[in-house]
Amino acid sequence: MNEEALDRHLGDMESFAVGITRKAGGILLEQFRKPLVVEYKSKDNTNPVTDADRRSEEFLREAILTEYPEHGVLAEEGSQVDSKSSDFIWVLDPLDGTVNYLNGLPVFGVSVGVLYRGEPVLGCIFTPSPTRSDGSVYHARRGNGAFRDGEAIQVYESESPQRGKITVFPWSFAALYNQKRGLKGRIGELRSPGSVAYELAMTASGVIQYAIFTSPWVWDVAAGITLVTEAGGVALYPQRGGKGWDAFRRFTTSEGAEPDAEGLKKWRSSWVFGGTEMARYVTEHLQPRSGLALKFRRWRRRWF
Repeated sequence: MNEEALDRHLGDMESFAVGITRKAGGILLEQFRKPLVVEYKSKDNTNPVTDADRRSEEFLREAILTEYPEHGVLAEEGSQVDSKSSDFIWVLDPLDGTVNYLNGLPVFGVSVGVLYRGEPVLGCIFTPSPTRSDGSVYHARRGNGAFRDGEAIQVYESESPQRGKITVFPWSFAALYNQKRGLKGRIGELRSPGSVAYELAMTASGVIQYAIFTSPWVWDVAAGITLVTEAGGVALYPQRGGKGWDAFRRFTTSEGAEPDAEGLKKWRSSWVFGGTEMARYVTEHLQPRSGLALKFRRWRRRWF
């Protein structure tokens, strides 16, 4: 498929994706703050999944395969369709922020991303909205900008982090990296909303000045990568061997090949999302902790 044909195809796919993302969000809103069937994917009653997750995922999977039966699909709650006849894989998180959702906190999202030969090229994220009863859909496709319900959005632009602006900087990440002079004490107002998809939508629209994640799954970030980059920002991830951070281009296997749905399930990395200068400043002022320091922090956390 040449670039012109691909762009036309992505335009059609974006319109379709916006529609199904909003409908999946409607499924979640319909059951929000109502009795739910809850199961746990971990033995210690953590990592919950609800019947709302499953309804949302089933709807998305069936809608996509009806419209694009040759495409691949990978979703958090188990839907997986490997396709040998198509370069497209839809990567879905039907409810990101399940703990928030269970507790009645309206901070959650539906994430619908599309990869073309491993490259994120389309992303839609639904979030509840204080101004719309049916929520908002943040959407973008490669080379066309980013939008919230059709209105253009952009990342917060600054050369360095600003005090008083919201930042997502998790404790788990702080345990892996020291903050150099120039960042320490001025990383911003820390928040932990509890939904990667929601946080990436807020980063793309400039509400969050930058967001850091330690090791989210591919379905958490696939849509947000396109949103943030098309909103004028960047998605940075660490190069192997501690050789700094690089702008993300595409998902690959360790051998550099395009991963299938099964391979994508194993893909995890740290990330820094935000305006280009801001994200570069942050990563330039991070220093990986030594192995001994990491062991000591894990020991201290375990016993104190």
